[in-house]
Amino acid sequence: MIPPNKIDPPPYELQTDRELEFMLERGKPLAHFSDAYPSGADEEIVPELAFAPHVQEGKFVKREYVEPLRGPPPQGPPHVRGVRHVFYAQSAEAWRIDAYIMMLAAAAKAGWSEGFERLQGSLLGYEVWQTDSHLERLRVGPHAKKFYWLRGNVPADIDR
Repeated sequence: MIPPNKIDPPPYELQTDRELEFMLERGKPLAHFSDAYPSGADEEIVPELAFAPHVQEGKFVKREYVEPLRGPPPQGPPHVRGVRHVFYAQSAEAWRIDAYIMMLAAAAKAGWSEGFERLQGSLLGYEVWQTDSHLERLRVGPHAKKFYWLRGNVPADIDR
């Protein structure tokens, strides 16, 4: 494992925390945000106010999807009942929202995999070489153990 300070930055600009900029200036087709459900309005987690004028003028489509918990609520915040997903798509790319939701449902049943990671990158507008670079950084990064699905061996306690 490579120490975190030894990993080079990605060879491309990250869209994270710059989704609106990328959608307006670079044609990013889809932005996805998620938070606990129910949650308070937190513009830093889901920037709804920033996106609202673009939805109102019809440039973007907004959609929300709540994914219910599949087990008991977490210990810390017992009020949590699921995950709220908020999507913004370029109007002509709204199909990506349905594809993303179907991907989430399939991954919930089958377990996350490199294939889902690649599909997610494609839906969000990353190029194949960018996703390749991202996956390689996950493989060698300081948190590589948590990405067991990249190594091809699934721990015995993971329910598939």
